[in-house]
Amino acid sequence: MPRGARKSPKEKLQEKLISVEEAICQYTACLDKLKAERKELEAELEGLEIAELSAMLKEKNLSIGQVRELVDQAG
Repeated sequence: MPRGARKSPKEKLQEKLISVEEAICQYTACLDKLKAERKELEAELEGLEIAELSAMLKEKNLSIGQVRELVDQAG
């Protein structure tokens, strides 16, 4: 049973190049998705930190003005 014509070295390299380009596209898409997820997680973390700071200010009965003064004095 014949297997068909053998591929030339040029055809093999062209197929390999196409395969590599497809892999690059897949990894690029995955990287973009991960970067977007990282941005969302950073924003969510920042929101939690702000909520924590707000709760602490309420607990200590401090206003934003008082915090500014404290920061200005420390800096």
